[in-house]
Amino acid sequence: MPRVNRRIPVDLYVNKMINGVPFLARTRDLSREGVFVHRLLEPVAPNGAHIAVEFALPGTAEVIWAEADIVHDTDNGQGLRFRELTPKQTRLIEDFIANTSAVG
Repeated sequence: MPRVNRRIPVDLYVNKMINGVPFLARTRDLSREGVFVHRLLEPVAPNGAHIAVEFALPGTAEVIWAEADIVHDTDNGQGLRFRELTPKQTRLIEDFIANTSAVG
């Protein structure tokens, strides 16, 4: 099944909250629906686990705090699907993807 939302490659640091404890992670790609994060030093959280992520997009001062579900797990990272972003968060992500896509 093809992806509904386009993903763009992006390398950002994010705080990934597991059981209320922040762990530093790096992104590989981003879409309106979710983000893939490389696992650094953190406890294992299984597929289906509910976590939170915190990050800022380049060129913005706005911090995005989003709840997410782990939907895909690999040896070096996890695919996260956002839960109910606010309209402002959605717009920030969509604008960032559109502007990045136009350049690259």
